[in-house]
Amino acid sequence: MNDTASQLPPPVNLAVAYTPVAFRPAFALLLQLDARFADIVRKAREPMIAQIKLAWWRDAFATEPALRPIGEPLLQGLGACGDVIAPSALEDLVSAWELMLGEGEWAAQDVEAHAALRGGGVFGSYAAWSGEGCDVSALSHQWARDALRMEFPSKLNVPNNQPLPALPKGRKLRPLSILAMSVRKVTGLRLIGHALTGW
Repeated sequence: MNDTASQLPPPVNLAVAYTPVAFRPAFALLLQLDARFADIVRKAREPMIAQIKLAWWRDAFATEPALRPIGEPLLQGLGACGDVIAPSALEDLVSAWELMLGEGEWAAQDVEAHAALRGGGVFGSYAAWSGEGCDVSALSHQWARDALRMEFPSKLNVPNNQPLPALPKGRKLRPLSILAMSVRKVTGLRLIGHALTGW
């Protein structure tokens, strides 16, 4: 795991550690990009500035790898991953965070659209790489929505009355269940125990 990945929150690093080696760098990178975009939104004093920054990322993703701007470690990491991460997943992540650039409390429909795009980009990519062939859309939606609630509590004051989807039991999907449990505020030994046993 590179230095950038080590800056992710401990539950996210735990999920990355349980990811199969074959696509661990790509999954870590997706989570790093997600964290970067969240940070852009969090620090935005002017929505237009954040929009310009996210547009820069969109353009960089669409540029041929050899022509991408140099000096950005996450773009270099994307080049190192080759074509493992689908362009659509990168597009979905940028689009998800663009929806969150409004001032004041966020509209429910924007939150739901964000969750669909963000969850699909991260969880959908992982599920495709794992080859498990199962539908993780409900779990991904719950993760993205509840992660947003934890990351931006002042912007998302609506109580969460959604039923929690079942966690996948297979070892290959353990990183996704770790992420889902972490936004359900399961921490410490309980989360480590889940990572080890699946329970």
